[in-house]
Amino acid sequence: MKNHKSWVFSKPEADKDYFSHHGEPIQLASCPQNGHNCADHRATINECLVNSFHHFSHRQYDTSIQELKVAFDKTKDLEKSTCIKCAELFRLRITASMEQIHSELHKMSTGFFRANRYKPSFEYATTVINEFKRDA
Repeated sequence: MKNHKSWVFSKPEADKDYFSHHGEPIQLASCPQNGHNCADHRATINECLVNSFHHFSHRQYDTSIQELKVAFDKTKDLEKSTCIKCAELFRLRITASMEQIHSELHKMSTGFFRANRYKPSFEYATTVINEFKRDA
């Protein structure tokens, strides 16, 4: 039996049935507004997270990063409504996913067996992480 502790990008085989068994990446546990204001945003953000994971699993790193960027921007729209705590939680989850991608790209673009073809994606991931931290 496979044990999935979290959303791990380094396991491409996890892409097969990961979300069919585990549901949405972000699930509503407690919301001050009972999810009324953030339900649509959460659905869009979950879709972006799933798409990002799928693209990363298929080595489409820039597209994966772009999906996370779209999800992060969607949290800014949510913050304008009354779900500030939800927006913070969503940003935390998106940033963690971005850091996982960044870490994986760092491993692939440095060291003895590095592949220079991953360096542009690694630099793009670094830029996006810095944007996330600046906007958070």
